[in-house]
Amino acid sequence: MAVMNRMHPLSRLWHKLGSIHLTVGVCLALTADLAVGYACLNRKTFIFQPLNDIGLASWIQTYGRHHFIHTAWFFILLGLLTLLAINTLVCTTQRMVWLVARRRHFRWYRFVFKLAPHIMHYALIVILTGYLCSYLFAQVLDVRTLIPGVAISLPGNSSARIVMTDFEPVYYEADRLPAFKGRVLSPRAILQLIDASGQRRAVLTATRPLRFNGYGIFLKDFSPKKKDGGMNRCVRVDITIRNDPGVRLYLAGILLFSLGLAMYLMERFIPN
Repeated sequence: MAVMNRMHPLSRLWHKLGSIHLTVGVCLALTADLAVGYACLNRKTFIFQPLNDIGLASWIQTYGRHHFIHTAWFFILLGLLTLLAINTLVCTTQRMVWLVARRRHFRWYRFVFKLAPHIMHYALIVILTGYLCSYLFAQVLDVRTLIPGVAISLPGNSSARIVMTDFEPVYYEADRLPAFKGRVLSPRAILQLIDASGQRRAVLTATRPLRFNGYGIFLKDFSPKKKDGGMNRCVRVDITIRNDPGVRLYLAGILLFSLGLAMYLMERFIPN
């Protein structure tokens, strides 16, 4: 305690932010906050459903502010996650500095392997930052409907157009589940993506979004749902278009986490 009192105020703050006591306190607070959030989500689902479509800033100005009694837990969650990320960053950096200072005590490859868990911690911070960027800065367009042969343009780029040329769904053809006979298992929209550099054919499914001119294209709904759709045979697919700057951060974080995990597993199999 006497040593802490003699430290510079910024150094004391740095060590407090990396404290294990802060980690435990934040984790307990997160648990309590998420328990309240679970109840709010179940009772007022409609308040939170638009969050993925309109972005965090717009959501706060509308649903967040006007239903504050039900959304307060979410704002507390953002603050706690930020504090946890800072705590993880400081704690991991302290440990990295300690390891680097003592690197001569390890064989070079053993030293590299000991960095593995800290690399994974940094990766989680990058992934969380990516999610925050997506909620804050993603440009989300309203649902657009594609019908065969009709083109739609990307926002701010009239030369970039999307045309649905065909709809080739995969149907359930087995006999084990009669109720699903003829229903669509996998909707597949055949698109023509056209811009100044030319055009290309692409297949959009519910599990395989597309990237085009910096935008992400996602399948949201489709029709018909059955092979013999009757009155609903009108072919259409509903898509959402997002310009999401957080995607690169997710991917970088996932790659970094994979690297750390591989190093951690390799250490288990390499003898001293």
